Amino acid sequence: MHLPRLRQLRLDPVWITFVVLLLVWGYSLIRVEGYRSLDFNLFTLRVAAFLGIVAAGQTLVVLMGGIDLSVAAVVTMAGVIGGHLITQIGEAGGILLTLLIAALVGVVNGLGVVALRLPPLVMTLASFSVIQGVLLVYNAGKPVSGQSDFLNYWALGTLLGLPTPVWVLAAISALCLVLLHLTAFGRAVYAIGNNARAALLSGVPIGLTQIATYALCSVFAAVTGLLILGRTGYSSKTAGDPYLLMSIAAVVIGGTSILGGRGKYIGTIGGALVLTVLINVLTVENIPEAGRMMIQGGLILILLIAYASTEP
Repeated sequence: MHLPRLRQLRLDPVWITFVVLLLVWGYSLIRVEGYRSLDFNLFTLRVAAFLGIVAAGQTLVVLMGGIDLSVAAVVTMAGVIGGHLITQIGEAGGILLTLLIAALVGVVNGLGVVALRLPPLVMTLASFSVIQGVLLVYNAGKPVSGQSDFLNYWALGTLLGLPTPVWVLAAISALCLVLLHLTAFGRAVYAIGNNARAALLSGVPIGLTQIATYALCSVFAAVTGLLILGRTGYSSKTAGDPYLLMSIAAVVIGGTSILGGRGKYIGTIGGALVLTVLINVLTVENIPEAGRMMIQGGLILILLIAYASTEP
């Protein structure tokens, strides 16, 4: 008698994400004494912010029904090119020009999807390969140094008791929330993700929306690349590699449908925190890399099953 009522009970995937976060974080506090310190938890927020910034752009693309596999290459590119430009034309010009180049990469991705009708997976994977090849020619695969007091502060500083990357993520999050929920652009993103043909017939500017979304995704990835440059003082050809699958995983764990049209941006923040804390715990537990990968994959699979059960 009560089964229909139980079936009508639908949990928001975002709630599930943050419950998992509390469980993983709680386990880490109980299991590892060092994790109970304020400094370590602030360090965790700092690391999660780097991932969250890349995942922010990935969220916009996935909500639209696409995917961007070029973000890892853009992160690396921003550090390499940013390091060179900062030493040649100064901090302000170098940073702005790096972000502009990243935006152009996103525009090319968008044009490939819109004009050439290439699947986003294929187009962005091609961009990934092209950027990696260009960087190998650009600096022969050698690490590039670039000292910037501005980037160093926003990567390693503290503002009002919180790590400065958290404030960068907060600013980007505010921008994403405004775009998604208070503008026609956000409505277009959700409409395209739900049904691109219906959105087109409704007058939604699909082409411009897709191009703008991929451009934003690349710019956000470049921001993380510049922050990595500020944190370490150099960038190598592998700097962006961890963010390729991790950015997608953060979006999926955050409850956004990989098929597009459904999801909330705030869930991505929870997903980035879940992954960061989980990796910290698995590393301290001395779990081999293969085991860490299987556990992360298992968690994603379990959450996807749980999210599927919440769909109407």
